[in-house]
Amino acid sequence: MNHPCIIQVRDVKPEKIKIVKTMALKTNAKIESSRYGLDIYFEDVNEARKLISKLRKTMKFRIKMSTKYAGLRGSRVRVLFVYSLRGC
Repeated sequence: MNHPCIIQVRDVKPEKIKIVKTMALKTNAKIESSRYGLDIYFEDVNEARKLISKLRKTMKFRIKMSTKYAGLRGSRVRVLFVYSLRGC
């Protein structure tokens, strides 16, 4: 079962946001700009984790992870993962 995921990029300099956007465009993700930063939406949490690991190699972030209830699929609970990346 795929769990959806959101990566929220906050408090990052504009030149680093461009790097994050180019790396996210290489994956199967939907990117939205918000007034606080950048939101990247994934269908599967494993793709998001791969992107986070690539970003950690190039930049320093503080990472927080949380989950939200996203409903039921069949008889299984579906969870939305939310990763918050804040620049150091």
